[in-house]
Formats: sequence, C-alpha cells, structure tokens
Amino acid sequence: MARKDYGDDLLEDILLPGWKLSDDGFGLHTLSATYKADATLGFEFIRGDAFTLTDYNYCKLHKQTTSFDALGIATTNAEYVGIDPDVNSGNYTNPQITSAGGLTTEKIESHPDFAITFAQQRLKIAGSPPYTASPIGPLVAIKNPANYNSITVPGGAIGVTKQQSFIGENGACFENATGGKFLGFFDPAYPYFYGKTSYLAPQQTISGIVYVKEATLANKFLDLLNYSSGDANWKGNLPNIIPTYLTGPFTITVSTGPETTDTYNLLLLTQVNIESFGALFKISYEIKYSSVGWHPAVYNEAKEPPAP
Repeated sequence: MARKDYGDDLLEDILLPGWKLSDDGFGLHTLSATYKADATLGFEFIRGDAFTLTDYNYCKLHKQTTSFDALGIATTNAEYVGIDPDVNSGNYTNPQITSAGGLTTEKIESHPDFAITFAQQRLKIAGSPPYTASPIGPLVAIKNPANYNSITVPGGAIGVTKQQSFIGENGACFENATGGKFLGFFDPAYPYFYGKTSYLAPQQTISGIVYVKEATLANKFLDLLNYSSGDANWKGNLPNIIPTYLTGPFTITVSTGPETTDTYNLLLLTQVNIESFGALFKISYEIKYSSVGWHPAVYNEAKEPPAP
C-alpha cells in the first residue's frame, strides 16, 4: 500500500500528547515521552539532550528505543531523568537510605569488656593485672636475657629461656604478669570461654543511593572514601547521607589517661560506586558505624572544606 502524507511532514521529531512524569519521592524525576518523525531523518537522539518542553528541560535523555514501520515513520520512546528543582535546588536528590544491623565475628580480645581500656584497666572478662604465673597455659619466651636461668644436667648446665605464662580471670592467659600478648583461654573449668578465640559483635551498616548533578560533588564521595565523620555530611563536604531517625551524636569521648580524653568519629565511608545516569551521577554508598569509634591514626578524619 502506498503512503499518502497529510498534515505535518514530520521533518523533525514531534512530541506526542500523553507524556508522563514520575517522582520517586526523593527528588528524582523520570519522564517518558513518545516522538514521531519521518524515518529518513535517521537517529537524532543523543544521551544528555534536554526534554523538549522548557518547564521540564532539567530532565535529560537517559535512553531511548526507536522503531521503524513499513510506512517510513520512526516512533521513538524516550526516557529522561532529572532532579526536581525544588529539591536541594536541583543539585542532588534526598538520599534513599537503608540501615541494617547484624552480628559479625571479631577477636575475643577486641571485646569492650576484655581489652585494656584507655584508662589502662582490664574489665570483667580477663580480670585486672597483675596476673599469676600458672602451668595451665603454654610456656612463653623470657624476653630479657638477664632473666635467663640455668639448670644443672649430667655433664653440665643448660639455659632456661622460657617461663610459665600468666592466668587472669576465666582462664585468660597472657605472656607476662602485666598482660602483653593474649594467648587464649586455657582453663577447661570455664567452658564458656575455654578455647574461644572470637565472639559475635553487633555491627550497623548504612547504605544509600543519591543522584547528583555535578561531577565535582560525585568526586567528593570518592575523595572521602575511608574517611571517618562525626556528622551526617562529612564536615559539610557531602549532602546529609545519614537517615534522620539516627540523631547521633556520631562521636565518642574516651579517656586516654588519668586526666586526658580524646574524641573519635563513629561513622566511616567504606564504599562508593558511581554510575552515569542520563546527565546525572547515580551514587551508591555504604557507611559502617562503630560503637568504639574509628581511630584517627588509622582512618582519616573528614575536615571542613576550605572557605571559597
């Protein structure tokens, strides 16, 4: 059947009525539209193109599908994405956040009721030093040669370079009377501890997705990977990426001596993935929460950005 043309010659892509705009509730707009054009025009859609209507031209082309019929008409179904100008001035969406708690395996000596506290006192699991030499645990090396002993044997004497290890509470065994290296639990009289090397510790993980407009902000997420924070926006470098129902504080103050204290951040940015999404950047991130804080000697602390 021959084609007969009436009306518009379709020498440019014509937006059809019935286009749709969706809002995900966090500020991301997804716009679906259909266009008609003469098939001889070829493929004229490019990722990042603005939507046809001025009021919604903040939405940029993400992907499209074009079909060509037997009458030489090209039909394009296009999908645009953008950030609602009324949400954070259109610079980034509100983050869509998931918070999950669980248990993870940790060394028993890292338990808060085991390790030497910042006041240098042991708590309930191992008891307080000085510990008592006991044959229950393994022999340990004498570290100071001046303390070596000797025993007489037929034909001479031999040096003694090892000594008994030292026992605290619940069969906890150490290499010296003041503690030192923890060797394990060696007393079967304490079955809940005997042979144990680890325990299940609570751990909270926060993950989220946020869409940002500028590459500069996307790069800040990468720059702050493995940085700790005591607030929800990493000292003003990022949007608020912590759920509002977690009110903080996100720092902990600990004793570092008889009259000194230090403050550690509780949040650590542990994962960042960035995906191009239309003209936007889709950022998936993960944060780990530590109840004892992230020590600044090991993990960098976020700093306030320099003044403009």
